[in-house]
Amino acid sequence: MYYICGMYIQNCTSKKNGKSYTYPLLCKKYRENGKIKTEVVANLSVFPNDVVLAIRNALRSSDEKELMVSLKDITVEKSIDYGFVFVLITLLERLKIKRALEVILGERSKLVSLMIIGKIVTRGSKLCIYNWIQRNEEVAKRLGIDLGTLKINDLYEVLGDLSYVQGRIERKWNIYHKEQCDEVYLYDITSSYFEGTQNALSNYGYNRDGKKGKNQIVIGLITNKNGFPLSIQVFEGNATDHTTVINQIKKIKQEFGAKSIVFVGDRGMRIRYNPEQMEQCDKEGVSYITGLSIEEIRGLVKEGTIQLNMFSKDLVEVEDDGHRYVLCTNPELEKEHSQTRMMLQSKFEDNVYDIKLSYENRHNKNLINKINLEQGCKNKNPVTTFSDKQSDSYKYRFRKMAEKYNMQSFYQATITNQEFTVNFDFDKYAQSKQLDGKYVFVTNVSKQAMTKEAVRNEYKNLQYMEHAFRDMKTSKLDIRPIYHVNAETTRGHVFVTFFAYAIVRELETKIHPWLKEKNKTQQTQFSIQDMEEELKMIKLNTLNVGNNYQELKITALTNIQKEILALLSIDTANLTL
Repeated sequence: MYYICGMYIQNCTSKKNGKSYTYPLLCKKYRENGKIKTEVVANLSVFPNDVVLAIRNALRSSDEKELMVSLKDITVEKSIDYGFVFVLITLLERLKIKRALEVILGERSKLVSLMIIGKIVTRGSKLCIYNWIQRNEEVAKRLGIDLGTLKINDLYEVLGDLSYVQGRIERKWNIYHKEQCDEVYLYDITSSYFEGTQNALSNYGYNRDGKKGKNQIVIGLITNKNGFPLSIQVFEGNATDHTTVINQIKKIKQEFGAKSIVFVGDRGMRIRYNPEQMEQCDKEGVSYITGLSIEEIRGLVKEGTIQLNMFSKDLVEVEDDGHRYVLCTNPELEKEHSQTRMMLQSKFEDNVYDIKLSYENRHNKNLINKINLEQGCKNKNPVTTFSDKQSDSYKYRFRKMAEKYNMQSFYQATITNQEFTVNFDFDKYAQSKQLDGKYVFVTNVSKQAMTKEAVRNEYKNLQYMEHAFRDMKTSKLDIRPIYHVNAETTRGHVFVTFFAYAIVRELETKIHPWLKEKNKTQQTQFSIQDMEEELKMIKLNTLNVGNNYQELKITALTNIQKEILALLSIDTANLTL
């Protein structure tokens, strides 16, 4: 209801012949004998809707500065995805990423914030981010970006500058998140491939992307025990896991200010061997937890340090020479590994059968040619034996097939001009099966400081690293392929993705438990991506009202949008850029 001198418009409803009719009435209130009464001044149903709207606007109080316009004079000039961007900017500020960047980079930090937000929204290149912000003027205003002066080269320049101050920004970031730091730190590396061969850091190495023939870089990530990202570093593409460990331990001690650390890494890190190469001052206060490879486990069994009958569903601990070995078996994985091996063995033998069949067909033809030659065949140069090239071809095919199905340890082939025989080492195969589903974790942390259950749990937390790399390298953030040429912009690109992941992780950490419960109780099948799309459906609309006035309006929030914002502790009243 809208009042002016007690006058307002009220919609009334009446029923006639089973139908409902709504009509506007111009009413006024007045006081008579101490009572408030209502008088109908006029029935406005004879007027068009735009006239009624004009009268309604005129009755609004003057301090609201409402305009009297016709509906046809109200147009939507532009509508942008708004809710998701608003949430990302809120988390950028809440996680103090913006503050850490501002302290070190000053005004240039705005461009880095743009690339972080743009990376999450577009999953694209710097050019893609540049084109995106050009279409989103209101977002640019919130980030403090002047679109009139912004150039695409500005993004590349600040990307290069970012690499030089990365250490200072990380130190500031860690000061802001000191409460996130404990003595336990997780570390893992991955690789990311390049398009082209001109990058200063790229090289050929063990490719975790499955992209053969592509140059790559190696990326090392440090997080706390819960997977909160603390630091990232780029290495040359041919760097191996264990060669990166010592510098990362030093970084945690020197730059994070940690006096006592437990460094957790997977079996490829060879962590327990690295302290032997460190200075005494660097080794002090450093402990580790890591896993052992199958070959290392076999070595312990051979030495008698552990026995196969020690493995069970319950944890078993063995101490030897200052090391604690924690043994366990996962029955489900044991069954899965056994089934996988049998499947691979079956496929391998099928392929070997085809190779052998090809050999025998050629061998039989050679025998026929030999008989024909002895009987006076006119063909003067019949093929009666395998050439060295043909024999090597069969050997090569067998070897590649054995490597493909990981059967080279159990099968050996003898291929000559007279025979094609395959030998199966049953004893070695049986020994391999004995370690299915079996794990050994090794640590030098004392029993008083950490139980064997805690040792296993800390190692299992490396799953957070796998999740982080999956988010960075797949459709969430698309860090790859990398097109940068010099080392500085490459490091800057990875650092931008690091902060983008920090925001994505915070969003998922808040939403995922609620979403899991919602799907369970309401029998829905929503994903995190569905929730992101829900936020994108909150649009920011630019309305042209009349000829000389513009208004920014957001779409009405749905119940699920309100739930998500509440979950993120975002007051809907503050839903504005």
